[in-house]
Amino acid sequence: MMPGTGSHQSLIIVIMAGGRGTRFWPRSRNARPKQFLAIVGTETLLHQTVRRLDGHVAPERIFVVTTADLAAETRRMLPELPQENVIVEPEGRNTAPCLALALVQIERKFPHGVMAVLSADHWIGDREIFLEDLDTAVKHAAWERELVTFGIKPTYPETGYGYLESEGHGPVQKVKAFREKPPVEVAMQYLESDRHYWNAGMFVWTLEDFREGLHQHAPEILGPLDTWVKAGADPAALSAAYRQLPKVAIDVALLEKAETVAVVPARFRWSDVGSWPAAIEFQETDPEGNVTQGETLLLDTRNCAFFGGKRFIAASGLDDLIVVDDDDALLICHRDRAQTVKQIVERLKAEGREDLL
Repeated sequence: MMPGTGSHQSLIIVIMAGGRGTRFWPRSRNARPKQFLAIVGTETLLHQTVRRLDGHVAPERIFVVTTADLAAETRRMLPELPQENVIVEPEGRNTAPCLALALVQIERKFPHGVMAVLSADHWIGDREIFLEDLDTAVKHAAWERELVTFGIKPTYPETGYGYLESEGHGPVQKVKAFREKPPVEVAMQYLESDRHYWNAGMFVWTLEDFREGLHQHAPEILGPLDTWVKAGADPAALSAAYRQLPKVAIDVALLEKAETVAVVPARFRWSDVGSWPAAIEFQETDPEGNVTQGETLLLDTRNCAFFGGKRFIAASGLDDLIVVDDDDALLICHRDRAQTVKQIVERLKAEGREDLL
């Protein structure tokens, strides 16, 4: 990027949109994953992710990576993007293959761009601050030629997130180490530290540096895709190449091995909206602490959440429950047990209930 050039002019956005969000069953299904749901606000999470970039990044520089079974609906939902900007994975194989596939397709069109990787199913507040932080990361990646990630300052001792430890001060800091999902005692220490951040899973790097990093640390991912491109990049041949790739996250494949990684401590509000309790945080409550969507009648009921559908819901004498009504399934669980929704989905899959998945 040349001096004086606005960072958004070289910026290319890659939105990962192949996830399923199984913790939001029964609303989230194979054909209607989390990013297709309006969990926070009236727009889907995918729409919000793209709209957040309006006026900052041209539509032709925004790419969405998703799986073959979701591609048609993704294109239908985002008519403002060129159809070819929806990059199709033959199957999901975690984030490293996803982003490597985006690289080999995008670099042919924008060989000298700066790639920012976002997730389609995160909520981000404070749009203008987010765009400022994004520009900070883009400029650092372009000038310092380092891989950049975003860190979220912990607000509670979360044990389900990976963390990163930084050193230094200022708007961009050096990453000292990546930390695995901690036990609660360690998470408490991270919460009290001024050096530990949640790893938000958002990244910025130049295409050249990303290629060099994969070439050095993950050739088993980049090699088959480069061979596929050299052979003509036939979409019909991608499945065979893709099956050769390991299922691995980009953090493990590249970032934890790279010599220099920087972190931008995020100033914007962020949530991965990972489960029904997380979605509840964005809803207004009645005087008894209840959240209601749809038509309900509640008697002597406290701290419950009712996500209604077409049916009227009446409840009496309940505490701390989550109820989610869909056309063909009803979820009832204790608020403290919401993480087990994923196990319900796994059980349904094991029992062959594809009609409910």
